[in-house]
Amino acid sequence: MDFKDPKSQKILLGALIVFLVIYFWYARIYSSNVAKINQKEAEYEMLLTDLRNVEMKSKSVHNLKAEYETLLDRYQQVELLLPEEKQIPLYLTQLQGASQISEARIVEIIPRGIRPISFYNGADFSMVFKGDYDDIGTFFANVANFPFLTNVTDVSFSGLSKADVEKEKKTILVNCKLSTYFIKESEKLQKVEF
Repeated sequence: MDFKDPKSQKILLGALIVFLVIYFWYARIYSSNVAKINQKEAEYEMLLTDLRNVEMKSKSVHNLKAEYETLLDRYQQVELLLPEEKQIPLYLTQLQGASQISEARIVEIIPRGIRPISFYNGADFSMVFKGDYDDIGTFFANVANFPFLTNVTDVSFSGLSKADVEKEKKTILVNCKLSTYFIKESEKLQKVEF
């Protein structure tokens, strides 16, 4: 290579200028900003990690919301079996309807009060009714098909006197205890909005 040749000198001068520009860019601009670049890259990675965490939480929130909705539906179905206290008159109406369908004649119903049981209350009634075997079976079947929970306990049967049988066409006197249940107002589940 001939250094006296103006073409070679221009090429060397151009290479020197490019080298100096790169050197000054690296020394003055890049080196001073490399810390900022690293800091921005670290912030970018943190934001990306946070974004992925939020996406995962969002998916889990959607899953939790779907599970919550399913459980709430199941709870509401069970809640129908445990009516509110104000539905006790409906319960007594259901008893009257079961009596009419079965042709059993209710002699007396005595409320025995309300007793607390964990998250729900129980309402007890003593009941006496008359009927024949078919009437009693039909009555108990209708009670079993009430739209809410009913327990029949302490059942005792006794035969009626011959005069009562001839007069009323009923042969058996039944004494029993009926219990129905309802949710305590303080325990009722409230729907949560997401």
